[in-house]
Amino acid sequence: MPVVTVTLVQPNGNRVSLPLMFDTGASVTTLRADLYPLLGVPSWDSGTPLHTTTASGVEPCYGYRATLELCGKSVDCPVNLLQMPANPLYVGLFGRAEIFESFGFGFWESNRELYLTLTP
Repeated sequence: MPVVTVTLVQPNGNRVSLPLMFDTGASVTTLRADLYPLLGVPSWDSGTPLHTTTASGVEPCYGYRATLELCGKSVDCPVNLLQMPANPLYVGLFGRAEIFESFGFGFWESNRELYLTLTP
């Protein structure tokens, strides 16, 4: 599975690198609920209550906004927090909302290579 590393710009200006699974099926970038301190919020469920469809069905999640950087380009985008199991390879899903329109992506399945352009 393709994993991309993005930089989350925290409200205090600090930057944190996050490995995210590149998921064209994810509408919104989604992070594990336990990462809520990175967003500068008091708890994982202090945002806007939402529901999202996952492989397991419809799950409650909470919506926020955050600035993510990829290849030197910053995008202010929605970010959901969802209770999901820990994975040693990634901490969430890199979703489409407000990010994909800023980049051009391609995936070469036979080589398992992800291509990116800053000029879509």
